[in-house]
Amino acid sequence: MKTNFAQPLTACIATAGLAIASSLLTATQAQAFALSVDPQYGTTNGTGTGATATLDFNIVQSGADLLLNLGITNTTGTKATAGGATDSSLVGVAFDVLSGVTASVKSTAGSSFTTFWQNVKIDGLQKDGFDYGISTPREEFNGGDPKEGLYKNQSTLVSFLLTGSSLSAAQAESAFLTGFQNGTLKAGVRFQQVSGSNIGTSDKVMAGVSADAEAVPEPTTIAGMVMGLGSLVAARRKQAKKATA
Repeated sequence: MKTNFAQPLTACIATAGLAIASSLLTATQAQAFALSVDPQYGTTNGTGTGATATLDFNIVQSGADLLLNLGITNTTGTKATAGGATDSSLVGVAFDVLSGVTASVKSTAGSSFTTFWQNVKIDGLQKDGFDYGISTPREEFNGGDPKEGLYKNQSTLVSFLLTGSSLSAAQAESAFLTGFQNGTLKAGVRFQQVSGSNIGTSDKVMAGVSADAEAVPEPTTIAGMVMGLGSLVAARRKQAKKATA
């Protein structure tokens, strides 16, 4: 007896295509890239203490709104650095936004980063300062209690509403990423309670585009994948008909 593998395979491919199509139609489209906070991009402590972090920029289209979901992770001590830091308290992040765009806090649910700043100056790090900042509760961005910060391998998420832009999430992602790549946009992080380093116990470090930074697939790319799967399903059906003819 001959076994027809075409039908099960066709069903699997069809199911996969429908799942992707469903995701395309119902899920909020998100565009993401990562910045690496590392002394190689700039620091106020010579070679730097070795305090590092990752900033994940996740831009989401939600109706007429554009949301920036900023993921913050303290990576100090997870890799060898010249400064030798083994841990730190990450207490603040400052960043620029696209020209003509304004940001406001949308959500800090579950995060200790609840203090919002505008026109942030990080002493000795960025001459012109940064457009906005988010930090743990404190009276000034550059000082305060480090105990509520993020320590090694700890993460948090803060959402910002971006207004003044007619860009889609995909367009905004591209513009933000290009800005951080060419230096027209900048970001920096404030560390306190740095341990394991002979350079110092606090640091202010710039962020740069990490080597593996890339956007998630654009909606058009996903649509193309769905169309490709549909063509493959059709081809498999033709083969199945020939096999049973």
